[in-house]
Amino acid sequence: MRLLGFVAALAVSLAVLLGAPGQARAEQGTMQGWALQDATSQIVVGRAVIRFEPWAAEEAHELADELPGWWAEIERELGRDLDDGMTIHLVSHAGQVARATGMPNWVSGVAHPPRGEIAIALHNPDGSPSDLGTLLRHELVHVALYRATGGAELPRWFHEGVAESVANEVSLMRAEALAGAVFGPGVPPLSRMEAAFHGDHAQAAVAYAAARDFTTWLRYHDVEGAQFRQLLSQLRNGRSFEQSFMDAYEVPLEELDAQWRSGLFGRFVWFPLLGSGSLPFLLVGPVVGFAWVRRKRQLAAAWARMEAEEEAERAARIERAEYMLGSWT
Repeated sequence: MRLLGFVAALAVSLAVLLGAPGQARAEQGTMQGWALQDATSQIVVGRAVIRFEPWAAEEAHELADELPGWWAEIERELGRDLDDGMTIHLVSHAGQVARATGMPNWVSGVAHPPRGEIAIALHNPDGSPSDLGTLLRHELVHVALYRATGGAELPRWFHEGVAESVANEVSLMRAEALAGAVFGPGVPPLSRMEAAFHGDHAQAAVAYAAARDFTTWLRYHDVEGAQFRQLLSQLRNGRSFEQSFMDAYEVPLEELDAQWRSGLFGRFVWFPLLGSGSLPFLLVGPVVGFAWVRRKRQLAAAWARMEAEEEAERAARIERAEYMLGSWT
């Protein structure tokens, strides 16, 4: 009965998430203006500054409390201590972000990595409350990725994919968008991903979902995530994007892309069951897939520790036995 209750609760959560309207996006891009007006209030967090109007004080202080931990987590994921100086503008509506930065009206958050400047809105274009934590984490990753790679020129799918993956690894809406492409028109190749970001809502949703999934796959390609961090180091050292993949993963980017795509059908086999009424499988599929990706290196490390402990115990027993034998001779 407890299991049935859990499944029922999860079903309700999924229905809400999958049925919710599309979230406004956060981006990294080339800003034209950044004509944001100076706010009357600010909070200083180390070398970071959060600027806001008094009516947003509660939200600003909540973000300030979380900011150091979020930045430290991002640094761990990218494998490098990074300059934490930045300015974060907290504004009321997504339209203010668009007008101030020259970005599209559907953008609720945007970052200018070279300047370490971020703008996020309390309300999405449709007026609904935005997820400030997710928005800010996404933009923080854009700034951190720029600094971790020494400002290397990166394709948009990589920048957006890393930001989506590191900021918030679980997204049922992204999983649904990618699964729909896998069993529908297909996932666009990397060479056409940039155009997909500029397409209609459905095309852009697939581009974000595919970039997110591929970069997550790259992050957990090896047990410790060392290859992904090596990739960033190579980029920081001035290697080209393609060569950095070869140096870090020892195979071309095209082969990594092909390996990732070859596993998509099996991972999203639950999707056709959406219309068949097989809800329990639908509930389990994405969760199991994410858990496998997320915990692969932790589980491997745990097994390694257990084996090391057992080996140490065996060695101790042998040493004690040898000592006892020696004491009798």
